[in-house]
Amino acid sequence: MIAALTVYLSFNAGGFFPGATAYAVLAACAVLVLAVASIKRPFAGYTPAFVLPLALLAGFALWTFASALWSGAPGRALVESDRALLYLLVFAVFGMLGSAGSRLEWGLRGFAVAATAVCAVALTTRVAADVWPIAANLHPERLSFPLTYWNALGLLAALGILACVQLSSGAREPRLWRLAGAAAIPMLAATLLLTFSRGSLAVLALGLAIYLLLARPPRLLSTLVATAVPAAVAMIASYQASILSSPRFAGAEGLAEGHDLAVIVLVCVAVAVLLRALLLRLDDSLDDWIPPIFDPRKVAAVLAVAAAAVVVLLVALQMPSRVGSQYESFVQGDVETGGEARSRLTSAGSNGRIEQFEVAADAFAEAPLLGTGAGTYELRWSQDRPYRFNVLDAHSLYIEVPGELGAIGFLLIGGAVVAIFVGLTRRARGEERHLYAAVIAMGAIWAIHAGIDWDWEMPAVTVWLFALAGLGLSRPPRQRSDDDAGSGPGWAARLGVAVCACVLAVVPVTIAISQSRLDAALGAFDSGDCAAAISSARGSLDALEFRAEPYEVIGYCEARLGQDQLSEAAMEGAVEHDPDSWRAHYGLALVRALAGHDPMPELYQAQRLNPLERKVQRAVRAMRSGDPLQWRLAAQAAGLPL
Repeated sequence: MIAALTVYLSFNAGGFFPGATAYAVLAACAVLVLAVASIKRPFAGYTPAFVLPLALLAGFALWTFASALWSGAPGRALVESDRALLYLLVFAVFGMLGSAGSRLEWGLRGFAVAATAVCAVALTTRVAADVWPIAANLHPERLSFPLTYWNALGLLAALGILACVQLSSGAREPRLWRLAGAAAIPMLAATLLLTFSRGSLAVLALGLAIYLLLARPPRLLSTLVATAVPAAVAMIASYQASILSSPRFAGAEGLAEGHDLAVIVLVCVAVAVLLRALLLRLDDSLDDWIPPIFDPRKVAAVLAVAAAAVVVLLVALQMPSRVGSQYESFVQGDVETGGEARSRLTSAGSNGRIEQFEVAADAFAEAPLLGTGAGTYELRWSQDRPYRFNVLDAHSLYIEVPGELGAIGFLLIGGAVVAIFVGLTRRARGEERHLYAAVIAMGAIWAIHAGIDWDWEMPAVTVWLFALAGLGLSRPPRQRSDDDAGSGPGWAARLGVAVCACVLAVVPVTIAISQSRLDAALGAFDSGDCAAAISSARGSLDALEFRAEPYEVIGYCEARLGQDQLSEAAMEGAVEHDPDSWRAHYGLALVRALAGHDPMPELYQAQRLNPLERKVQRAVRAMRSGDPLQWRLAAQAAGLPL
C-alpha cells in the first residue's frame, strides 16, 4: 500500500490538488474497514507510544476542519482537512499491522521501490525526451515531472537514496535486496541533481550522517565502496549536461546530450551492482570485524579533530567572508525568475521565503490562538505580498500552521511529529536498530525540509512517513498473543468502526465529485462551451455547495451569454463563500460592469485584497471614469483570473 500510494500520488501532481488526495483518503477508509473486519485483534498494536500521536493527529484534522467556522472560507478548510485526514487514516491503518521487523522492512522496501520507479520515469523524461515526452512546465530547466514540483521530486529522490542505503547495508537484508539498493543509488543521485534542489541535497547529507550515527551498520562500508564513485560520476555528468538543464532539453542537441547521459547513468548502475556483488562475501566478515557499537569518547574525539580541521581549512580558504556574502543574499530574498539552473547550487538566496515567512508570522500575530483558518495563507499573501510573485503556501509547515490554525494547531501537529520521533528512537535498538535508524533518518530530513518547503501539501513525499511510523510504533504481533486475551472486539464494535469510516468517507467523496466536475467545468469554459461549463459547475456545487470556484465559472459564463442577473447572483455566491478572495470580488466587478452597474466598490475591494495585481490595477484605471459604456468596454477587455 505504501508503494501504491506513493506512485499514485506522484503521478497526480504529488497529491497537491484536492481530487487525488480525496481518492487516496477513500482508499485508506476502505483498507481500514477491511483491516477491522479481518484482523483478529485489530487494535492490539495500539500502544501508548502509538496512541499519543494518533490522538494528536486526530485533533489536528478536527481542528483544521473546525477552522471553517471562523475563516469565512469553508471550502478551503474542508480541502485542507482532507489532507490531514489522509495522514491520520494511513497512520491508524498501518498501526493495526504491527511493527514486526519483517513488516517494517517490507514497508521500507515498498517505499524504496516506489521512489526508484518514480525517479526512473522522471529521469527518462529528461534524458530520453523522445521516448517519454512531457508538456512544458514552470521552470522547465529543472526536472519536476511527475510531481510537477522540482523540490518535491528532489526530496523524493533523497528519501529514496536513504532507503536504498539501508537496503544495501541492513544487517538482515537478503542479497538480492542489497544488490537492488546499490543499483538504484546512482540513478536516484542523477535525478536529485537535475532537480537542482539545494534543500534536498543538504538534507540528504544530514540524513546520511544521522543514519550512520544511529545505525552504525558494518555493511555500510561495502555500500560506500560500491556506490560512492558511481553516484558521484552520475551527478557530475548530470551537472555538466548544460542543455538538459535548460528549456531546450527536448531539442535535437538536448536529445543527443540526454542519450549520452543515459548511457553514463546506466554504466554507473552496472558498476555499482558489480562492485556490490563482489563485496557480498565480505559482508559477514565486516559484521565481525567492525564493532557494532562505537565508543562515544572515541567518536567525540574524532569529531572534535575533524571539526578543528574543517575550521582551519575554511579560514585558509577565506570562507568566513564568503559565507557572510551568501548570508546577505539569503536574507535579501533573491526571488527566482528563471535562468541558469546550475547557478542555484552556488547561490544561498532564499527565493523570497523570508518575506513569505513574515506574512505568515503577521497572520499569527493577529490571531495567535485560532489563526486565520486553514487554506487562507494564499489570501493573506495576496493582500500583503511585497513583490509580484504568486504563492499558495508559506513554504514552511511550522510557520504556516500557526498563521492559519494558531497556537492550538501548531501544538497539535508539532506534538504529533515529536511524539513519532520519540517513539521511533526508543525502538532503535537491538537487531532492528538499522531499520529504525533508517526510518528516523528519513523522517528527520522530511521534518527539516518541511520547514523550508510545502512538503505537507505534497502527500507523495509525506504519506510514507505516517505509514512507516504506524508500523514502527505499534506493538509487534508476536507480543499480542501474550499481552492480549480474548478474541478481540465483537461484531458490534467492528461495525461501529466501519460506520465511522463510512462517515469519514463522506468528506472525500464530496470533494472528489466536486473537484472532478469543477475540472470539467474549467475545461469546457476554456473551450468556449458555456452550456457544458455551467452544467458541470452546478454539478460541482451539488456535491459541495460552499466552494467559490464553481460560482465563478457560472458567473463568467452567464455573463458571456448575456444573463446579467444570473451572472451577478453567481458572483455574489463566490464572494459569500470566499469573502477575502480578490478573484471573487474582481469577478463580481466585471459582471456588474458588463451589466452597466457600478463596478468600483468591488474593484476597490479587490484592490485592497491584492494591491499588486495588474489585472485589478488596469481595471481600476479603465473604469473609474463613471461611464457605463467605458465600464462595458473595459470589462470585455479584462483578463479572467480563472
